[in-house]
Amino acid sequence: MEPKGPLEWARFINLVLGEAYGSERHPMSVVETAKMFTASKYSDDPIQMVEGGDFPGLEGMLMPAPEGQKGWAIFFNHQVPSKRRIRFTLAHEFGHYLLHRHRFPKGLQCINAELPNRNRALATIEEEADIFASNLLMPIDDYKNLIGPDEFTDLNMLGCAADRYGVSMLAAIRQWLRYTNIRAVLVVSEEGYFDWSESSKAARRTGHKFPSFASPPAEVPVDSLAAKRDITNYPKDGVPMPAGIWFEKDPVLEMAVFADKYDFIASLLILDFENHPEAEAG
Repeated sequence: MEPKGPLEWARFINLVLGEAYGSERHPMSVVETAKMFTASKYSDDPIQMVEGGDFPGLEGMLMPAPEGQKGWAIFFNHQVPSKRRIRFTLAHEFGHYLLHRHRFPKGLQCINAELPNRNRALATIEEEADIFASNLLMPIDDYKNLIGPDEFTDLNMLGCAADRYGVSMLAAIRQWLRYTNIRAVLVVSEEGYFDWSESSKAARRTGHKFPSFASPPAEVPVDSLAAKRDITNYPKDGVPMPAGIWFEKDPVLEMAVFADKYDFIASLLILDFENHPEAEAG
């Protein structure tokens, strides 16, 4: 029976990769996997080519193969400065191939594969491709061996995960948020204003969340790390923020990453950090 949905597809392909290459295969080759897997399973309609090009405003595309060739092609914007972000885009487009090619026979174009999509009409299919890419590159069971669901973490540990899987810090944080039992909130801001946010299930249950996309954009708290754009190296183990800065009644441990290539700041807010001896030791 063919897998259904992005999680089943990612698990299925990782099972195949695990049997062939073992648990130490990371970071896996997206291009090799996509070509070999589709040639084996869909020999009449495979991914034939993966090529870079100059595509202003886009990061990736899944398109029918050029005229005269069967199958499909994945294109990526080679102007994107991060190779890890390109890897995620390739996995995202592979997800579109598996999940959506029959619904979109003329192909799909993606602005930013790593981030939530603002276009409501496309949000569902983009989220599905994102979930596939995240779980293909960062299998949850393997990730849990690095950072347990109940384990306190910081940017050093999350950076190790990003290195293992060959993804950006932002992608590693978002995947960790999907399975952790820790109350945590990710806030991404640009030029001092909220852009988008994502919370762990535990944080959502206690109401610790912000709108996925802020409209109109609101300023980040003036005393937060996110507001201090003049800092060049944020502490990777975080800085305690008292109640009233991010949340009215709760202090948080704020860990911030400044992505100078994209001019945004990602703040990971950990609640309940005072109960963790690792945080106190830090």
